[in-house]
Amino acid sequence: MKLTATLINNLYFYAKHGKIFAKDVYFYVLCEFLFGESMEKFCIIVNKDRDEHLELTGRVQDFLAAEGKTFAVRMESLDEADAVWRPIPEDVDCFIVLGGDGTMMRAANRLKEFNVPILGINAGTLGYLTGVEAKDAEKGLERLCTGNFRVQNRMMLDASINGTYADSVLNEVAITRSGVSRMIQMAVYVNGALLDMVTGDGLLISTPTGSTGYNLSAGGAIVTPEARLILITPICPHSLSSREIVASAEDEITVEIRQGRRGPEVGAVVTFDGREAVELNTNDKIVVKCSDYTTKLVQLDDRTFFEVLRSKLGAVGQ
Repeated sequence: MKLTATLINNLYFYAKHGKIFAKDVYFYVLCEFLFGESMEKFCIIVNKDRDEHLELTGRVQDFLAAEGKTFAVRMESLDEADAVWRPIPEDVDCFIVLGGDGTMMRAANRLKEFNVPILGINAGTLGYLTGVEAKDAEKGLERLCTGNFRVQNRMMLDASINGTYADSVLNEVAITRSGVSRMIQMAVYVNGALLDMVTGDGLLISTPTGSTGYNLSAGGAIVTPEARLILITPICPHSLSSREIVASAEDEITVEIRQGRRGPEVGAVVTFDGREAVELNTNDKIVVKCSDYTTKLVQLDDRTFFEVLRSKLGAVGQ
């Protein structure tokens, strides 16, 4: 296989930012071969709440049709009646998601078994996980169809409650108060060893991707998305010693809900990337570990992670 201009550009980008070495060249050549030049079949996932009149959807369909690509369309809505998608074609080369970060997180969860790239077109507010803004959709799709993009693997987490698998997340598992104004008491273990007793408003267990979400608002560190680690961040802890802990991707995190001074009703819930809350009781155990699934996000922007961070999160100064 010859080195295409796209491949050379991709290799240059990673070499420039110190993210590629000679031993890695084969990997990127393989990624280019698999993802860069053979995308013919697409599935468009549309958040109807974000593209109510389907104007953006129509633009995407028109572009793909003009390029001779085949595609299917699946509608998504926050309404319960629309929660179940129609079957997804099995031979899709790429998913195109129209919505915001919430849509992207739901898509990452629902599409994880397909193991193919996802391009997000931002029809929401921040769009930190998306690859292109709605106004530039056609430019982004042109780069996608010509192989001028990168695929970034984002780690996910699997969570179980009392030994039963609960969900997988791209951002975070959040244990929080359920609305009652009282603190939650939790015992946090790493690989079976007690790490801390946390009393506060809750606890976040986040991926590097999730470090710029709820974790950031809770005072947690920002982590580059390529990193493989797990962030454990207390939410408003009632202690001077409870601080964020960074664990490796190989570690298993267990959170045990402890009984408070007011009795067995703890008033706590656990959510998975903001999805449906599950009520927790005293002695419940939430176990979180790195998932075998990853989310493959299409990156069209030549800017570094830190440049995008400044742009999206409104940093000031030069």
